[in-house]
Amino acid sequence: MEASTTNLVSSRSPHIPESAASNLLQVHRLTVEYRLGSARFAAVRNVSFTIAPGEIVGLLGESGCGKTTTALSLLGLLPDAAAVTSGSVFFGERDLLSITEEQLREVRGAEVAIIYQDSAVLNPVIRVGDQVAEVLRAHRRCTRRESQEKVQTLLASIGLRDGERLYNAYPHQLSGGQRQRIAIAQALICQPVLVIADEPTASIDDGTAADILSLMGRMRHDYGTAFLIISHDPDALAAIASRVIVMYAGEIVEDGPVGEVFSDPMHPYTRALLQCSASKSAGNRCDRERERFPYIPRDSPDPSEISLGCSFASRCSDRMPACNSSQPDLLQPSCNRMVRCFKYEVA
Repeated sequence: MEASTTNLVSSRSPHIPESAASNLLQVHRLTVEYRLGSARFAAVRNVSFTIAPGEIVGLLGESGCGKTTTALSLLGLLPDAAAVTSGSVFFGERDLLSITEEQLREVRGAEVAIIYQDSAVLNPVIRVGDQVAEVLRAHRRCTRRESQEKVQTLLASIGLRDGERLYNAYPHQLSGGQRQRIAIAQALICQPVLVIADEPTASIDDGTAADILSLMGRMRHDYGTAFLIISHDPDALAAIASRVIVMYAGEIVEDGPVGEVFSDPMHPYTRALLQCSASKSAGNRCDRERERFPYIPRDSPDPSEISLGCSFASRCSDRMPACNSSQPDLLQPSCNRMVRCFKYEVA
């Protein structure tokens, strides 16, 4: 892709994108709206990004910025109050927004899998091993015994050694970390080429979180699995992702290699988010020092209110007059970096 400072988003094309052959996933100008009574508002606006085969991409931002809505829209899993109003999601040569629900069910689990943030999605009255095996039998031809053997092998590979006992356990008999690993096993059992992981390490201890991130790295190395990892934690993404996409108020505000973005953030929001994360990671400071932790002033904008200017303007220390009156485009100031900020416009 050539370096330029032109707006990178354009109207949706009915044809397969030229880069579809080289990208596993290509999201183009995705917009998702929610209904709130008679009102409608956009929770995701003109979001565009790609994921290459075997690439691990992080989607970073505060709660409510549109990360999970983006992920659910890729597989047609939005709640009834939400709908994709424009854009395309090409998985290979198929637009997932244009195929039927029956065709989508063939993709989900077999080719693209999702790991939910809350392991409470497990059915409380079905043994966890059977829940994993159900996914396998829905997409692959195998006997009950073959599926059980495959599940137990997978459970062992993700650190659940007592395979037979765990296979026959119910969710309430497992720890939070074990339940999260079962949810991961459901996503991985068919060896999909893309896994979407929504805050996979948010509610588990640090040791289990490290094991899960290590497992994702092995999946990428051994099977070429690509991952889209959704997180509010820069440290988790720094440990595993090669590229990070930063979202704020339903828009992408920065995109680039993890090392470059985290060491030299371009967008003021990315910089503020990393400063807050770095301070929270320092756990052995005195109480007086903790009181001086940096924070991002004011609240995120109400998505139901239309802003004339930059959505981050009211919270930004680098605010300029243009930020209050018009919205910045997503620009490409270098060959592998993108940013939505007037500071990088060329006159």
